Amino acid sequence: MAEVTKRGTFRPKSDSLSAETYPLSIVIPAYNAAGFLRSNLEALARNDLSNTEILVVDDASEDDTAAVVESFSRRLPVRLLRLPRNVGPAAARNRGAEATNFLYLLFLDADIQVPDRALFWFRDTLDLYSHRPDVAGVLGTYSERAPRRGFLSDYKNLTTSYLYRATDTWSPFCHTAIVCLRREVFESVGGFDETLRHGEDFKLGAQLGSRGFRLIIDRRIQAVHLKTYTWSKALREDWDRVQSLSRLELDPAAKRFSWRAHRWSRLLSLAIPPGILICLSLGIAANPHWHLCWLGLAGVFLLLHQRYLRFLRRRGSFSFALQAAFTQLAELTLADLALIWSLMQRITPAGRRKPAGEPPAGPDPRGSDLPPPSLPARGKLPAGTSPSATRTRESSASPLPSQRD
Repeated sequence: MAEVTKRGTFRPKSDSLSAETYPLSIVIPAYNAAGFLRSNLEALARNDLSNTEILVVDDASEDDTAAVVESFSRRLPVRLLRLPRNVGPAAARNRGAEATNFLYLLFLDADIQVPDRALFWFRDTLDLYSHRPDVAGVLGTYSERAPRRGFLSDYKNLTTSYLYRATDTWSPFCHTAIVCLRREVFESVGGFDETLRHGEDFKLGAQLGSRGFRLIIDRRIQAVHLKTYTWSKALREDWDRVQSLSRLELDPAAKRFSWRAHRWSRLLSLAIPPGILICLSLGIAANPHWHLCWLGLAGVFLLLHQRYLRFLRRRGSFSFALQAAFTQLAELTLADLALIWSLMQRITPAGRRKPAGEPPAGPDPRGSDLPPPSLPARGKLPAGTSPSATRTRESSASPLPSQRD
């Protein structure tokens, strides 16, 4: 059954018709993720998996990832693609996209636990915006109600959750932890940049945005992020990500888009930590009046992040928000140091290397025995499956705001 909208188009009413209209290929890259993967697949099993295929791409894991997938093979439409060597998440996602067939690609990280209606909500939002060719796909979000695993893990999870809340529903950014993309759009930009170990999602988002595409954030889809952070691991990941982003080679249109997409407050926040350090050093070494300067900059920092800190205080406590403010300041300081280090590497003769995005000389980093990077032509969909055409609906009282015409 289908209902006619005010635009005179048809919109599926039932879960089964929605699944038939929007077939999903779920791609899960996994590297030594057996513990998380079990929870991931258990959560998917609670969804309606009609017209859905699941592919776990084992990126040369050394744990029981393959055994976990095998244990679910009778309950779920899940397959395993085992890569002979570790190639990184970007290449693993591309290999998964090449090995699946449906018109919509849902990328999930192995440490993500989706809600019971997640797949229906993805399809529902795709249908809601099916009349908009500039909508490339749908983003899920992180739940605020993740298991308590210590300050750092809670801080990281809540920070990402807040960024989803603060970002416009028509998002200029792509976050690969939980995102559904139209296959034709994904293939049109060549997939993920396989030379990147970090920041491949940012580059894909910039490429899509510079071509006029946007992603829709569906705030009903609140996934639980199961990852547990340690200080050493978090600092290393932050450093590597900033280093990778600073070396990205974007075309002029993508570069202009990425600058416009960033909030001015975020860019200003990057300039505050060096100012605080300089004023604090001058206050200690030269004139105590410089202490007023760094205190003033700290006040500006708190004002810029007041909504974020209020959000953390409501979800945690005042002491948690205070700790988070110092941690945020430390992260931005680390980002500044990483940017400076990257700049020094680029301007010194010893540091002049090929930019990120340009493949290194020598053997193919994906491995000679892996499939070629080109995306093959797709076969026909199973009988009874039809691509999305001109279905839409009017906005309703839900976490999704009204459409933009």
